[in-house]
Amino acid sequence: MLPTIEQIIKMPVVQSGRPEVAAGKRHMHRTVRWVHVSELADIAQMLQGGELILTTGIALADTEEELREYVAALATAGASGLIIELGRRFTTPPTSLIRACTRRQLPLIVLHRPVEFVRLTETVHTQILHEQMAALQLSERAHATFTALSVDGASVTDIVREAAHMVRAPVVFEDLMRRVLAYEPAGRPVDMLLQRWDVRSRAAQSRARTAVCGPEEWAVTSVEANGDVFGRLIMLPAHRATSEELMILERAATALTLNRVLERDRTAIEIHAQRSILTDLIDGRYRSEGEIHSRAASLGISLGKRQLVAVVVDGLAHPGDGATGDRLQAVARALEAAGIVALLTTLSNGTVGILIALDTAGQTPATVTRLATQLRLLSPQKPPLIGMADPITGLDAVRGAFSEALHITAAARAHPEDKLYFQLPDIRLRGLIYTFADDPRLQAFVERTLSPLLEFDARHRTDLTAVLRVYLEHRANKTEAARAARLSRQSFYERLATIARILEVDLGSGEVCTSLHAALMGWESRQHPDS
Repeated sequence: MLPTIEQIIKMPVVQSGRPEVAAGKRHMHRTVRWVHVSELADIAQMLQGGELILTTGIALADTEEELREYVAALATAGASGLIIELGRRFTTPPTSLIRACTRRQLPLIVLHRPVEFVRLTETVHTQILHEQMAALQLSERAHATFTALSVDGASVTDIVREAAHMVRAPVVFEDLMRRVLAYEPAGRPVDMLLQRWDVRSRAAQSRARTAVCGPEEWAVTSVEANGDVFGRLIMLPAHRATSEELMILERAATALTLNRVLERDRTAIEIHAQRSILTDLIDGRYRSEGEIHSRAASLGISLGKRQLVAVVVDGLAHPGDGATGDRLQAVARALEAAGIVALLTTLSNGTVGILIALDTAGQTPATVTRLATQLRLLSPQKPPLIGMADPITGLDAVRGAFSEALHITAAARAHPEDKLYFQLPDIRLRGLIYTFADDPRLQAFVERTLSPLLEFDARHRTDLTAVLRVYLEHRANKTEAARAARLSRQSFYERLATIARILEVDLGSGEVCTSLHAALMGWESRQHPDS
């Protein structure tokens, strides 16, 4: 970073000359590329811009017009400022010179005591060279860092996080619709960082590829691939961004471009952002509801004062390799085709969780029907199982809603009917039991009822539990049950007698059969954990 005039004036070698800013106080932040000592009145023609001119003024003219032309030439040449040492030519700075510098917005500093110009230039140039070397080293480090991230296949979040770490400020990556796809708050509260993001982002506009713009002085650089801009990388510093910080931002933008080229999927970044929000919401990893609302709103999804519907999709057969990314992208395309705005993620058991926000609960059936129809188009041979919880209104109920949807989906695996989606009433007793699968009282009931039979099967490697299931599913009709089990009636009857003896029950009792069937459902719910 090049030193500013203000920084140079504060150096001890300059302070020894008792400096006084006579004009251009508002422009002391200008950077100085070089310090040039000259007594020539026509020095401007030799300048390249960014120079701080040191002079005793011995060659300057006396007339106001000539002094005005001298200052105009310096300003036109791009000089950063002018320092005049009093005593040899002027005892006080000429009023006409002060007026000219004020008019041309050129900082004018007068030294009331002599200063060794050689020491001053040596000190400043040493700092400039030092800063240039530091900037070069930082540029090389940034290039190496982001190149390594690209080669390693780092995610968008990884790139944004590293950029924020290097500039020590929040960094946000947004798409062209002002939706936040990735961010790193760098210690700032997320709800404050993303509050009213769309409005604030639109206020920070610039035609330049990289610029400091907007009322908050955001540092912004466009992210593009093959000449097409697909997003913006934004730094929100506590101070005006330096040239080094802008350089880091541009290096990070290049890494995002490489990520986009290698990713070859425009939805992957948005899916990652949605997954992060919904996973944090389900797991309770957020400081306040305002934080979640801000994060969702930054993606164009409003969760406030809405009916929230938790949906779980299980068994989606996708032409891809079956990886998590394939399933999420397939669901994302189905949501887009159905015109549904939602958050989605993968749940711990490999199913896909979707949180749909609706204006009214009455929209739920039609909305989920559209989604289920689109998902079946992706997997016509093996339609996915879809479980839907009852609509909720608060974020604190989301975790419970997904637990309900997971239990419904698990229970629906044994449902004989093919339905577009299942709700709790559709799976009746099985659904109720699956909902309470984690309840210790249900688990104790299952153990008391079935433990002897399960232990017998384990010791003797038999399948009596499966025989009991078939018998109960056929409403205790032994003939039909034997046929379904592919056993002779005699063999089937013998196994039923063994089961009755082990459990010490009467299989001809309707109440006993109901209890056994409920216990079997409870046991099966634990064989297929939902969360």
